[in-house]
Amino acid sequence: MLDFPYLGQRVGVPARVSAEPLQTDVPLTIQGVPVVAIAGTCMNSGKTAAACAIVSRFRHNGLVVDAFKSTGVALRRDILAMEDSGARHVAMFSDFGIVATTSKNAPALTRSLLNELGEQKPDAIVFELGDGLLGAYGVEAILRDKEICASLTAMVLCANDPVGAWGGAKLLREEFGIEPTVISGPATDNQVGIDIIRDRAHVAALNAMTHAAELGDLLQSAIGLGSRTAKASA
Repeated sequence: MLDFPYLGQRVGVPARVSAEPLQTDVPLTIQGVPVVAIAGTCMNSGKTAAACAIVSRFRHNGLVVDAFKSTGVALRRDILAMEDSGARHVAMFSDFGIVATTSKNAPALTRSLLNELGEQKPDAIVFELGDGLLGAYGVEAILRDKEICASLTAMVLCANDPVGAWGGAKLLREEFGIEPTVISGPATDNQVGIDIIRDRAHVAALNAMTHAAELGDLLQSAIGLGSRTAKASA
């Protein structure tokens, strides 16, 4: 596909999703903003539903919240859902001209997106890691980046079943040194699944569809914001 940036000239250049280049060595300057990351055991494990529930509850509680998606393919449906749920600013990797992420570009994209939204000084940032913990879109590379991991205030794990929830929690702890804050997704659709997760994975379990308020409140407490009121800039 070609773009024709020169008026009156038929000189084409390769088209980009965005004209803003990606800086691969960008330092992380999150400026102390609390960050909630949402990862899943696989695609379609309830990550976006959890993100929207968290954003909506934070906003209901008076917080200014921004959101982004750091990995996957360039479909804006998920971040538009987050915006509909109350996120003030949303962003994704396609803003940097990337149509699909890999282990090579995912950490730099995540840093850039965290920096971009951190500059807006929200009360909190919520972001979704597309795909699963093990996959081709670069989630592993992001979670192995020590500086990015140090910026995460809370981690939500979404899973389709209790076995996946148990394995995902084990993977986060043993491979990445990350303690999951809460588990959500279809694995928590019934009380049996919730009880198994709590007993075997030793993590809180809340369903984003049926207990959205409780999920948001738990995470708001986990990131240390309590009953903080909205900023005047909201």
